[in-house]
Amino acid sequence: GQLAWNNLKSGKYVLVETSAPDGYNIASDYAAGKEITVTYADHAVDSNNNFTLDVTNEEKTGSVVLTKTDSDTNKVLAGATFSLYKSDGTKVASDLTTDAKGQISKDGLKPGDYYFVETAAPAGYDLNKDKQYKFAIAFQDKENVGKVVKVSATNAETTGSVVLTKTDSDTGNNLAGAKFDLYAADGTKVAKNLKTDAKGEIKQDG
Repeated sequence: GQLAWNNLKSGKYVLVETSAPDGYNIASDYAAGKEITVTYADHAVDSNNNFTLDVTNEEKTGSVVLTKTDSDTNKVLAGATFSLYKSDGTKVASDLTTDAKGQISKDGLKPGDYYFVETAAPAGYDLNKDKQYKFAIAFQDKENVGKVVKVSATNAETTGSVVLTKTDSDTGNNLAGAKFDLYAADGTKVAKNLKTDAKGEIKQDG
């Protein structure tokens, strides 16, 4: 990672980085040119009487888009909240909330492995608090620069229960043995041959 200029006299120079290594940004201090003073009487001289200078570059960053949908209908879901972590458990961001398109976008991620954790589900949906939505940001070389990583996440609607009680219209006594089919409002059959028990009841969950 070294570059050498020979036979430089002491004095002022302007150092300009004109091109960064593949996958890295040009060092910000040197993009427009930085004045340096070369002197062979200061601490920057090494054991061979060479003036030394360190220049660092940052890796180019990538982006991720998470899309939240209903697990049954694929409808996009707004209002889901996530935290973002590096693979080692370091938190990168919190309170990231899906928008009207059901999406969260996060830029500025350095190459590496990451995961999302859901911290709040949309209203009426179950929370997937123990699931990690893993993804990787690739080194931003010529093949990957500008690519956006896509992550999919789903929620199931929170379910309820219903109890039907069958009674004699005259006496009010509970009636066992009556059979029913259960339908959704759109006519889809949910369950069939549901039978009232000794208490005259049918209980259906989910």
